[in-house]
Amino acid sequence: MKKLASRILAAILIATLSLSLIACGGNGEQTGDGVLDCAVTSGLTSLTPFVSNGGRDAFYWKMTYESLGYMNYNKELTPWVAKEWSVSDDNLTYTVTIHDNVYDSAGNHITASDICWFIGEAVNQALKPVFNKLESWEQVDEYTFSMTLKSNMIGVFEYLMEDIFVVSEAAYKASPDGFATECVSTNQYKITEFVASSDWKYELREDYWGNPEDLCEEIRGIVPAVKFHVIAEASQVTAAFATDLVDYMDGATINIVSEMLNNPDDYTVLQYEGHQGYQLFFSGYETSPVADDVKLRQAICYAIDNQALIDGYCQGLGSMLYDVCPSFYKGYQTSWESEEYYTFNQEKAKELVAESNYDGTTSMKILVGQWGSRVAEIIVNELAAVGIKAEVFSPEAALLMAIRLDGSNYDMFINTIGGTYLPDHWSIRYDPNAYATGDGTSRHDYVLGELLYKTWTVEGFTTENINEVHNYLKDNAIAYGLFNQNNFCVYSNKLTLEKEVDGFTHKCYPFASTWSGI
Repeated sequence: MKKLASRILAAILIATLSLSLIACGGNGEQTGDGVLDCAVTSGLTSLTPFVSNGGRDAFYWKMTYESLGYMNYNKELTPWVAKEWSVSDDNLTYTVTIHDNVYDSAGNHITASDICWFIGEAVNQALKPVFNKLESWEQVDEYTFSMTLKSNMIGVFEYLMEDIFVVSEAAYKASPDGFATECVSTNQYKITEFVASSDWKYELREDYWGNPEDLCEEIRGIVPAVKFHVIAEASQVTAAFATDLVDYMDGATINIVSEMLNNPDDYTVLQYEGHQGYQLFFSGYETSPVADDVKLRQAICYAIDNQALIDGYCQGLGSMLYDVCPSFYKGYQTSWESEEYYTFNQEKAKELVAESNYDGTTSMKILVGQWGSRVAEIIVNELAAVGIKAEVFSPEAALLMAIRLDGSNYDMFINTIGGTYLPDHWSIRYDPNAYATGDGTSRHDYVLGELLYKTWTVEGFTTENINEVHNYLKDNAIAYGLFNQNNFCVYSNKLTLEKEVDGFTHKCYPFASTWSGI
């Protein structure tokens, strides 16, 4: 049975939630109606296939558009609309053949011409950086095309195969708003309702071009209909479950999960190892106290009690890191877990502070999004214990996005970065040629840069080269892995999860899983 506090909270919030849903046009689907209702904290603002990288790993994209291929649970590229591909000896030119029987929900036949058109449009719109890595592309025959990359950087082909959505040029050009509010897709699912940033609904097509049984279970639609509800306020989630507005939630926050874990009769919480982790980046800007002071950076790393962060911020629902990146990244070495990685040691931190150039009076600025101000506050107290002054700078999201890559705005920056391969993370943060100000912290470390560049190629992505980067980052305390918070999904026990299917991010793909009670 639910705890009394949860019942009271639900009762108070039901009226507020119901009014907000009426205002935005959403209607709750009741459990038992054949629809799986999913809560998410943010959602689709448009149905256009030309989008930025934000939210690219959200599983509902697998229900909206089909890709040429997709990265599976094991981070291996798997064919989808592409039938086969080959690569030139220099790993630069890829030749891809698609299936010859692909049709969208409007009956448009998809050919290589449509794929080449999509690539050209994606390059022109320049919303995803991966398309800037293409040198050229051309149609070879009706169902075959080729792509030539500017360099043989590891992971680029895989990203392209995922980010090239299969769309009919004719259907897109016939749309009055570029698929903003209604799209035509080759996917198993068709979107039948859509209110931007509010709710949208998928239903399985009876005229899907392929045989669903031929699809890998990670992308095979099992649930007949799935409806998404954007519920940004954690306080409204309990009410949404209590009123049967939602059956399932993807990406539940710690506050929500804590309450659900205390109600095991009513809810099941699925926990997964986080795939991004939380990192502390040191400014490389010349006037920052940490920029050229490795001993001070090392002192800060030793001063941080990672377990205290896991307990205080994650409420114990997280794990330690042994590199800046978590084990999810392709290229991660399990051998790092047996190495010394700045284990919490206040005495060592004090010794290093004394050996550093820190004057003991300068207060250093810790930049963090408002989501992580609690993390920064814990670190401020831990630094104070070893004689380092610091303060939290937690601006609004728009300002944070504007200043996060300029090290002159902070001394430390707490952030989390996604990716598949280790170089995905490395190229964003440590490439000294990435931005006008240097790397992602205004550092100009060309020794590190050369180590990075060796790992970026297909042939250079070796254990030896990867370890060189790992050791350089660790020994010089360029950045520090703080902790890895678990990911969470929650579902009502009015449903039974008979078979869970997990996808690329190692979380449940609810549309591909088998449920009873829907």
